[in-house]
Amino acid sequence: MEKQSRNLRRDGALVLVGLAGLVALSVSVPADSVAGAAGVLRGALLGGFVSVMASGVFRVDDEQALRLVVVVAAGAVLGSLALLL
Repeated sequence: MEKQSRNLRRDGALVLVGLAGLVALSVSVPADSVAGAAGVLRGALLGGFVSVMASGVFRVDDEQALRLVVVVAAGAVLGSLALLL
């Protein structure tokens, strides 16, 4: 990933959105109560929020950030499916 120049508003907003999403997800849907399709959705959201936060930390550009969100969310979905099987 190529780093872009530091933009405190953009990078800070990405980190805060990712962190707020992780907190909201852990408060609203506890991990031990998730099974089936809800587990897959929780995995996708978890992967998406982590990658949004990582995009702000590592200062990637918008296209790379979008790609990172899709890939990490898909990986979390596959991991959730593997746990179901």
